[in-house]
Amino acid sequence: MSMIDPASLPYYRSYLLQGKVVRLDEVNKLSNQELNLLNIETRAGLSDARHMYETFEDKSSEEAGQWYRRIKVANYFQAAIGLELTGD
Repeated sequence: MSMIDPASLPYYRSYLLQGKVVRLDEVNKLSNQELNLLNIETRAGLSDARHMYETFEDKSSEEAGQWYRRIKVANYFQAAIGLELTGD
């Protein structure tokens, strides 16, 4: 029995996959083409989120926190995508 509620897992709404919502636990169901597109998109999203987060002087502000959460989600997806693409 899993202790993780699937509803609490992060998701990513992919522009490159026609607005598809991809949940972290569904990354393993994507085709290699979809994984590669999602990889490109999450790398770009991660870069943008890091840039925006760095613009905030007060890292504890609510707005900075929103960008930090985006960084975390993109990092989770990058790790999951990497595992799928390498077959680990």
